Amino acid sequence: MIKLSSSGTYTIGGIEASDIASQYGTPLYVYDIATIENQYNRLDNAFSSIPRRRINYAMKALSNINILRTMRRMGSGIDAVSINEVMLALKAGFEPSKIIYTP
Repeated sequence: MIKLSSSGTYTIGGIEASDIASQYGTPLYVYDIATIENQYNRLDNAFSSIPRRRINYAMKALSNINILRTMRRMGSGIDAVSINEVMLALKAGFEPSKIIYTP
């Protein structure tokens, strides 16, 4: 989670953003898996009364393979809009039955 510390610096997952930028350079995209998991669980819990619900992650939002693997681990399916996205979803370990192709 991104937080503003008492010293006025931003932290991501408890690590100062400036330290991350110093180590990896800028521009830099940083994703907090804990936040992604929390949001997924909030959505899943909101529809918990629906017994056969299925959450599908829209790959067009972000197709980073590590994010895809996280979504798969949490039980998400995939909404893919291109053959390349289907291939990447398969590489990330999704079963074909968990991929919806909507070109």
